Amino acid sequence: MDNGAAAQAVQGSAFPERYAKWQPEAEAILAGLGASTTPPACDPDKSGPAQPSVPSDLSQLRREVLAYAQEGVGGAYVWGGTAFKAWDCSGYVRWVYGQAGVQLPRTEQWTAGTLTTVPQPGDLVVQNPDGPNHWGHVGIYAGNGMMYSALNPVVGTLLHPVAWNGGTAYFYLGLPPGK
Repeated sequence: MDNGAAAQAVQGSAFPERYAKWQPEAEAILAGLGASTTPPACDPDKSGPAQPSVPSDLSQLRREVLAYAQEGVGGAYVWGGTAFKAWDCSGYVRWVYGQAGVQLPRTEQWTAGTLTTVPQPGDLVVQNPDGPNHWGHVGIYAGNGMMYSALNPVVGTLLHPVAWNGGTAYFYLGLPPGK
């Protein structure tokens, strides 16, 4: 596939034909660095992080939150977005909980919850503190140190380690812990 077609397939460029003129220069730079333009082979065993195991006593509501969170994986990160698979972190979280019947504010969703040090799958994860009791990122705890979030425009919505961002806190939203 030529570079223009590849760019079009990945990012929907408005001008895919403009990539071809830069290909010789890009290849010269890579050659000068001792790199190759041949992509490495994909390892079929690396399908992304494994889904965390769901505790057997997890409530139906928490199971629904996790199922809707998984449904949103692959969505694009769109600053201020609230449409299905075209959202920012708080738009994603609000959509997920809304599908499960839990209404949250558009932003600062942690204000609807209670801080907890013992998070359970389905709780809110907040990260990147940018003021007292205020965070710049929100997601959904999946368990086993993993979370779902609309992370950024490069990677979009995915399941990823909580440790990828700092300043983490968890909020319980009154979801039943078990049964």
